[in-house]
Amino acid sequence: MSGIDDLMPRSGDRWATATRRAQGIADQGLGDALKTYYTLYFPAGVIILVTAGTVLGILAFGGGPADWPSFLVFGFFLAVLGAPIGGLIYNAKKIAPAAETGRIDVLLSLEDEERKDIRRQLLGKTPVDPEHLVVSEAAAVQLRKNLATQLIWMSVFPLVFIPQVMRGAGFISWFMAAGVLVMVIGAMYVVRDFQRGGRFLDRTAEPGAKGPPE
Repeated sequence: MSGIDDLMPRSGDRWATATRRAQGIADQGLGDALKTYYTLYFPAGVIILVTAGTVLGILAFGGGPADWPSFLVFGFFLAVLGAPIGGLIYNAKKIAPAAETGRIDVLLSLEDEERKDIRRQLLGKTPVDPEHLVVSEAAAVQLRKNLATQLIWMSVFPLVFIPQVMRGAGFISWFMAAGVLVMVIGAMYVVRDFQRGGRFLDRTAEPGAKGPPE
């Protein structure tokens, strides 16, 4: 019994530290900010950059309007250069202010098994622990913020491979197309986890809703 008694205060201290770090952490519109980026700014930016790069390529190398497919690679090259800059600005101006995440990972003071239990709650695999709800909600916000930033950067990667798919032949073209597909699938998993974190926050915001969704 003495071993258990010695362990309890340490466990209480770990959770107390996590709870203290969780104070003030809140999602203030990450979902809307990310949706706006993917439905407005990113596609509009890519269209503008690809068009501008293609036109510049035609002008620089003396092609005609009918030759635009051959110069499309210059458009994607410009998009590859410009999209990360736009993503960096959008992340700083819109994504970062859309969440108050604190300065330290709220789960840092917890043991591995305690962190895993929190993550299972976020994924809806286990019932929500009301005793540590403040910590799990803060962890969901921090997770969503990290995933939102990751999704901003992941949007650029397919632009690197698409020109190779268009210009390549045979095996090279198919190989690059497979690379694009892998990146898209990877992004879908990140989106899934982002949405799960959002559903967790929605669920815990409802009075009495402490279990995983049906």
